[in-house]
Amino acid sequence: KSLYVEGGKVIDMIDDYVVQGKIISSDKEGNIYKSLVIQDETGGIEIKINSSGLYNYFKQGTTVFLRANKLKVGAYGGTLSIGSVPVDKNYENDFIPATVMENYIIKAGKGEPVKPTLLTIPTLKSEYNNMLIKLDNVQFLQSEVANDLTFADGVNQQTENRTLVDAKGNRLVVRTSGYARFAQTLLPLGSGSVTGILTYFHETAQLTIISIKDVQLDKPRFITVEI
Repeated sequence: KSLYVEGGKVIDMIDDYVVQGKIISSDKEGNIYKSLVIQDETGGIEIKINSSGLYNYFKQGTTVFLRANKLKVGAYGGTLSIGSVPVDKNYENDFIPATVMENYIIKAGKGEPVKPTLLTIPTLKSEYNNMLIKLDNVQFLQSEVANDLTFADGVNQQTENRTLVDAKGNRLVVRTSGYARFAQTLLPLGSGSVTGILTYFHETAQLTIISIKDVQLDKPRFITVEI
């Protein structure tokens, strides 16, 4: 992360940078696309890869080493990623071609999945960007569940934002792709825990759910302040 400067930075061949981390993402359920997210004790970062079905090759919990030479650290809306040098100058980096991804990403063996960091909505901050987190005692807005909203628009394949809320009325955006397998799933009525990858779009915190199994909202709803 310290390598990033606004406008992106190419990591030259003379710089022997290797990034190590554990895979926390999976594109199996379609809510993550052309992306691997890895994290270590210090933080997380996205690796942009021009391929789908990455879960077949890069399992959650696998430790990987990224040879970052000739790649570019960039950002979109404040969330950092590593990718290839872009052709389009409107973007700070691009997707690493699938044909060469294994030249850059070396698997070091399957390990245990990363344990999510337990947080509350008020304690979310940018240092947790691109990291796996878990929120307890949350539920979707009453106005959303009362209107039988789904996670996204799977019919028209449109990404949608939904809102988690805690008992004090603190809110967090849950952003789901219309291509996700669970896009047309109704929002759960109850309260409980939700696990996902935290990202930021400028100042707005967003949660990306990896699997519908990570949404455990099976307890009774609580009374909350909804402004």
